[in-house]
Amino acid sequence: MTNSMQRIRVATALLGVLVVTGACPTHATPVFDQPTNLNGAYASQNDPSGGLGNFATVYDNFTIGTGATITDVSWVGSYFNGAPAAISGFTLTFYADNAGQPGTALATDFIVGNANETSLGLDDQSDPAFSYSAILNTSFAATAGTQYWLSIVADMGFPPQWGWEYGTGGDNSAYQDFFGIRSPIANDFAFSLDGVPLSAVPEPGTLTSACTAVLAGLGCTWRRRRRTAA
Repeated sequence: MTNSMQRIRVATALLGVLVVTGACPTHATPVFDQPTNLNGAYASQNDPSGGLGNFATVYDNFTIGTGATITDVSWVGSYFNGAPAAISGFTLTFYADNAGQPGTALATDFIVGNANETSLGLDDQSDPAFSYSAILNTSFAATAGTQYWLSIVADMGFPPQWGWEYGTGGDNSAYQDFFGIRSPIANDFAFSLDGVPLSAVPEPGTLTSACTAVLAGLGCTWRRRRRTAA
């Protein structure tokens, strides 16, 4: 066996150890899931051009069993009081809990466009329903066992209306702000969260030095053996 091949095998093995032990990045995995039952929706919409503004916001709570850095959010919504229209963006906001209601906003993320809108057919109210998904521009660190709240608001001219679809498996505790008045909702809303467990998130220095060093070693050996750019 040549020295070059030996170096490649050793470096590859070391890189595998670093990934397993969390010294290199890990992929996001599901940390919370509240699937839809397609039983209807509550309005959650910002009308940026028609003068109504952010007239409706829906909030739902969640708690995760293992602390995680949330990187991806998926949800389900529907259109009513008019045919589906173009959504220009979504605002996703995470809140602290305040005596069982949404409290201080902890993080806000604006998703440009329709967030991969995909048809799910009609819900039980005969309204067109869609799934949505987005990678957060800025991840959100959630502590295990702590209650948080999430709001999802569509940017779209009125009419029609866009609403967040009902979900199942939660505690039937949610809220809606509608023209400045907050009301409780005895229901859950459909969303799921993906993230990286906090125990698997490396310190920046560890990630940079460990992974860069190993990959650089592999790269040097590879460049010696093949000069064409990857």
